[in-house]
Amino acid sequence: MRAQSLLALAVLAAATATALAGCGSATPSSAARSPGRVLTVYSSLPLQGPSAEAASQTLMGERLALADVHHVVDGYDIRLVSLDDAGASGVPEPGLAEANAKSAVENETTVAYIGDYDSASTAVSLPVTNKAGVLQVSTRSPYAGLTSSFDAGQGDPERFYPSGKRTFIRLLPGDIVQGAAQIALLQALHVQRLFVLSDGEPFTAPLATIVAEGAKRNGIDLVGQETVEVADAGSNPTFAEQVSKVLQSGAEAVFVSGQDDPGTVALWRELHANDPSLHLLGTSEMAESAFPSELGFAEADSYLTSPVLPPSSYPKAAKKVLRQFRARFHTPGSSYALYGYEAMTLVLDAIRSAAKRPISREAVVAAAFHLRRLRSVLGPYEVLPDGETTIVRYGADVLRNGKAVFWRELPISGPHVP
Repeated sequence: MRAQSLLALAVLAAATATALAGCGSATPSSAARSPGRVLTVYSSLPLQGPSAEAASQTLMGERLALADVHHVVDGYDIRLVSLDDAGASGVPEPGLAEANAKSAVENETTVAYIGDYDSASTAVSLPVTNKAGVLQVSTRSPYAGLTSSFDAGQGDPERFYPSGKRTFIRLLPGDIVQGAAQIALLQALHVQRLFVLSDGEPFTAPLATIVAEGAKRNGIDLVGQETVEVADAGSNPTFAEQVSKVLQSGAEAVFVSGQDDPGTVALWRELHANDPSLHLLGTSEMAESAFPSELGFAEADSYLTSPVLPPSSYPKAAKKVLRQFRARFHTPGSSYALYGYEAMTLVLDAIRSAAKRPISREAVVAAAFHLRRLRSVLGPYEVLPDGETTIVRYGADVLRNGKAVFWRELPISGPHVP
């Protein structure tokens, strides 16, 4: 609250000083450069490691959106501070994300925080930004418990919102929608008998339950559901017991809710080696990591769901932005760039709406949750009260030569799937 009050007072003082200086004495650009007319947006992404390419595209998309308004919104100079939440190993570290969030909220000009990229990092940054009343927008972080109590457990989502108010918006659809996408994928593959495996990690295990329950609701026979401790499997993991259960169940497909882990790779290979006819299905976290390049022969008949569609799948506004992206950065833009562009655009629109009254963090949050984006690069959508959006598009990738390759878009009926 103190930071919010100081932000409001600083902006009010600057506005008063400008007025006293004389009518018309300050142009919009000079007003934007005055200290009291500065607002800051922080971006926290894994800028090294397996996710670095996607994160870099996201950040460049954010910068392009800011450049499109010449870094000025209604006389306010908008500054972007980019921080890295990946450690020396290149893997996102929740401790770094928490430190990034603390740096953001301690800056009294901060009105928004774009990040973090993965669910574990967002789980620690969100309570920090929420307590300070700062808008947080993530382009990913699919864990259902960040917005919903549906099959999340762990006291979610309340533990992420110490202020008691929602301040988090997720642009990419979360795991409730991904669960629906997995069911649509199973139906496209004509699967009647499904076995569900989970790595037991807190941010991936709930998706296994969502898919298992969804399968039963949609007439797919759930022939087994197991938790496999892949992280504790040792340096030369083997999963003979779990594979035997899958084979004896008569499953036609196995859904594995997990992350890019050596144990997960070993499990996938063992399943394929013992029954090459099995459809092996995985998550968006696998699709957006080094996982596809690690499977080798086991990539055959493998499918990963992903909300990141090919650039050609998005509307005309996206094509224009991607042309601008190439001209500015001298490299092709991907769909990740579009999500970064939209995240920053959403923040800028919220600032523009909030600037109609004395600017504050609270006003920016309130404005963001009332936005309806009718011509965005992602297509029309609106922000829902829980922080999700009405964006529900999801696709399926197949694996070819160590890469996830778009296969088809999956039919999803709505943003909240029971």
